[in-house]
Order: sequence, then C-alpha cells, then structure tokens
Amino acid sequence: MNRGPVCFVSLPMDAGRDPAVFCAEVGGRLTGSLVLFCGSRPLGEELAQEALIRALERWNHVSRLDSPEAWVFHVGFNLARDARRRAEAERRAHQRVALERVEHHDLPDTSTAIAIREAVAALPPRQRAVLVVRYYAGLDVRETAKALRCAEGTVKSLTHAAIATLRASGVVEELEVLTDADPH
Repeated sequence: MNRGPVCFVSLPMDAGRDPAVFCAEVGGRLTGSLVLFCGSRPLGEELAQEALIRALERWNHVSRLDSPEAWVFHVGFNLARDARRRAEAERRAHQRVALERVEHHDLPDTSTAIAIREAVAALPPRQRAVLVVRYYAGLDVRETAKALRCAEGTVKSLTHAAIATLRASGVVEELEVLTDADPH
C-alpha cells in the first residue's frame, strides 16, 4: 500500500504544526498531482519528495504561512516545469550532436564543398540567409519566415532565386539537397 513519500528529516518542532503529519497529509495528493502533470510516475514521485524536503528544510517559515500546502504544491509544480525545460534543452542538444555526427561518406568531397561554399557566399545576403536557414538549419518556410522576420512568400521567392542562381553556376546539379519542389 503506497502511503506517499516518507519524510526522514529531523527538524525542530514548530508550535502547532507537525512536519511528519504535514508530509503524510499532503504527500499522496502532491505525488499524484505531479505524476499526472509530468506523465511519469518516477519523475512525479521524485519531484514530490524534493518539494517536501524543501518544505521541511524551511519548516520554521513554511509552517507559519497561511497555506503551507499551497506553498509545497507551488514548489512541486515549479520543479516540474524546470525538469521539463531541462529535458527539452537536453533533447535539443542531443539533436544538435546527432546532426554533427554526419557519416564521412555523406559529405561531399573537398572540391565540391569549396565550390558550394563559394557559390553560396556569392549570393546576395537575403538569398544566402534563406538558404542557410532553410537547408542548413533545417527550418521549414514558416519557421524561416519567422526567423528572418519576413513573409512566407518572400522566403519562397528568395529560395527560388537563390536556387536558380546556384543551378546556373552548376552547383545544384551535383547535389540533390536543394530543390524548389519542397512543399514547405
């Protein structure tokens, strides 16, 4: 039978409030709420315990609040939001690392890479920016428009013009990465 988190912190008793009773009364509901919010039982349980530990570490202050329960729920949900932000940042970092681990055989040979860089560098700044954001960074038309603060139609026309220039230079025929048939 799960009775919620067990509190094993020895703290001086504050007048009128017993920290062990507080943990027993609040622990189950806090844990259940955080499990539902996080979508993960282990994470919800860990965050609930951390919130209760923080309450007990500050028991002399927390026990005097109008609602110690509201305080511990507030702390628990803040911890959950922090955990979600950390997990998202970690996921993005893993994606960046995965993109950097391109197999060597997937890379163009040195002369082709130099030709591509030179051709892209020769493009007007806005066309170059659109190509870099669309095809190097991997953003779609809408995201590119937001990133470059222009209309989606502008992104499409700049992409079309840039690819036409690269085709005229013969660079795009070597690689099939750039295409103006992209539905985005």
